[in-house]
Amino acid sequence: MTEQKNKRIWKVRTVKNYLEAHNHLFIEQVLQLTQSYVRLDCRTYHFVRTINSAKDIRAGAKCIRILPWNRIELINELPSSFDYSKGDLISNKDGKIALSDGKINCVLSSSL
Repeated sequence: MTEQKNKRIWKVRTVKNYLEAHNHLFIEQVLQLTQSYVRLDCRTYHFVRTINSAKDIRAGAKCIRILPWNRIELINELPSSFDYSKGDLISNKDGKIALSDGKINCVLSSSL
C-alpha cells in the first residue's frame, strides 16, 4: 500500500533544440531525483508538430532512462494509480491523442 501511495508518475516533455525537431514525451515512474538528473522507468513517445491520428506517434519500449534537469521543459504529475506501462494510444472526438490505461486518459497531443 505505501509503495503505491509514494509512487510518482510523471509526463515529461524534453527541450527541443530546433522548431522542426520531434516532440519527445516520457511517461514514467520516478525512481530517483538528484540535483543533476531524474532517473525514470518509462515509455517514450515521439511525434512531429502536427499529427492526424494515434498512428503518427511512435511509442518506444519501456526502459530505464536518466534525464538531466536542463533537458526537461515541462513536467505534469499524473495519479499514482495510472498504469503507463500497459496503456494504449487512443484518439477521442475532440482530436486529442491520449495514453489510456482504461481508467485514466493522459493527453499527449492534439491532432487539430
